[in-house]
Amino acid sequence: MQEESVYALIPNPQEVPSRPPMHTSKFSGRTHPAQFEFGQSKVQPHATMGKADGNNAPVRLHPHEKEPKLPSPGPPTNPKQKIRPPIPSKDDVPKMGLTSNKNFITSNAVDVMLAKPGKVPQPEFQWTQKPDYGQVPLYLKRNKERMSKEKEQFSQFLRVREAPDANAHVSQLSPDDRQQLIRHLKNKWSSVNTAYQGLSLTVDTAMKKIRKEAMERELAEIERDIRTLERGEVVLVVED
Repeated sequence: MQEESVYALIPNPQEVPSRPPMHTSKFSGRTHPAQFEFGQSKVQPHATMGKADGNNAPVRLHPHEKEPKLPSPGPPTNPKQKIRPPIPSKDDVPKMGLTSNKNFITSNAVDVMLAKPGKVPQPEFQWTQKPDYGQVPLYLKRNKERMSKEKEQFSQFLRVREAPDANAHVSQLSPDDRQQLIRHLKNKWSSVNTAYQGLSLTVDTAMKKIRKEAMERELAEIERDIRTLERGEVVLVVED
């Protein structure tokens, strides 16, 4: 679309392009390829300019034309044998008056007597009939003997430890020394307790747990020593 202009009032003449003449080869289409300079003596199908004249019709394939065709099925080599008799038709007359002289009671009894025995039910196990029922287990006896031996060894160790030695020197602690020792133990308990109170409330590591248990053990030992000194007169046994 051209814009409106005074110069476009008179339409321009339209030029119709002339069609050039169709190209025609100087060689005939029926020339044998061997006549060309680089031609070949053996002509292959469709090697030049397509199929020969009259053979350019389109090739149409039918459905499933290129699929392999199976041979037609023949009669079965091994026909299936019928195990059961066929179903009687509606026109067959039923056989009437059929009887049997078989004694089913005797036959069932004989079948039962000749059959193989099945699983015989086993009686329920009676735990009260065991030979060691009501007796103390062997592992409890061994544990009891081991505990009694440990107690005997511990009591023997205490007797040897508390027995007075002939070469030991026995002296009585004076009241002033006892009070001074009590004050020293209380001061030590106060310092350990202050450090114990400054510990973290959460025991989330192994070192915190070990340190807390060590302080608790030390506090318990100091308290036991203070109670022993406050009880009364104290006798000191000093070995030479």
